[in-house]
Amino acid sequence: MNSIDEKKETDNILIVDDTVENLQLLASILKEAGYKVRPASNGKLALQAIESLKPDLILLDIKMPGMDGYEVCRILKSNPETKNIPVLFISALSDVNDKIRAFQVGGIDYINKPFQFEEVKARVSTHLQLKAYQDEMETKVSKGVERVELLTQEVIETQREIIFTMGEICETRSHETGMHIRRVAEYCYLLAHLAGSEEAWQIKQASPMHDIGKVAIPDSILHKPGKLTADEWIVMKSHSELGHKMLSVSHRPLLKMAATIAYEHHEKWDGTGYPQGLKGEGISFSGRVAALADVFDALGNDRCYKEAWPLDQVLALIKDQRGKHFDPQLVDLLFANLDAFIKISERYKETIVAD
Repeated sequence: MNSIDEKKETDNILIVDDTVENLQLLASILKEAGYKVRPASNGKLALQAIESLKPDLILLDIKMPGMDGYEVCRILKSNPETKNIPVLFISALSDVNDKIRAFQVGGIDYINKPFQFEEVKARVSTHLQLKAYQDEMETKVSKGVERVELLTQEVIETQREIIFTMGEICETRSHETGMHIRRVAEYCYLLAHLAGSEEAWQIKQASPMHDIGKVAIPDSILHKPGKLTADEWIVMKSHSELGHKMLSVSHRPLLKMAATIAYEHHEKWDGTGYPQGLKGEGISFSGRVAALADVFDALGNDRCYKEAWPLDQVLALIKDQRGKHFDPQLVDLLFANLDAFIKISERYKETIVAD
């Protein structure tokens, strides 16, 4: 499989946009990166081009005359011969509902215009690698090269890689570092393991997607340095439901757990959380674990809207919220094993660059 900086000479990319300037700009960026590129100025031409081009990936605009990008994607995903082609939407539309609809019709990513050159190249490279890996696995299955047990493990690993990659993309957009999701994943594993859960490993692997719904939150709210207004807070809170919608379409165990964590990591033990107002053990174990891990890390590190709290203040709040915000048993486990949690924090400091 290619490394992150390598491209196959045979990688074909179809760009669909009704604006000539956008077609030329994207074509120039991707040709320079070593890809074969073909432009199409509308949905009908794009569908015709796909029959002969057999692209490895499609960059698709939404607002186009005649047939919009949603319809093009819907047609592709309903055709067995084209349903596995990755579709990345590139659009000036920034409304939450527009982005959710893009994922619902089968898109795997969404890039806002105006776009950054390096962001486009990085996401194209990542999704081409994932597609190449999936194609390789399908070929091996069809030839019976590997045993069923090995294939199952590799599918799980692919899910883990996708989850972590998407989690990092979300954190980058939120102006956080990949260290946040690494720490939260490690805290989740430690808490679940200390509680004797058989799902500790799965919770660790699924937790990086806890805030994936934030990809659909407008930048003006996501990056606001000050206090959010009441209306802005309603939009921000919607990321839990949005993340659940994005992930719940999958029947894969890890992604199903990731959907649950995304949905429930802001619920509170006393029932005052959101979005469902769940209470006590009515909240999934994975949701309760992620809630404590996320807050423990968020308070102790800088965010765009606040500076990091000293450890003693973080612990004082968590102690005060025992039985209110947090599962009392999990709080007790954290305090009884505080040194282990501090070691994780030190191991994955913000100054460390992720692999």
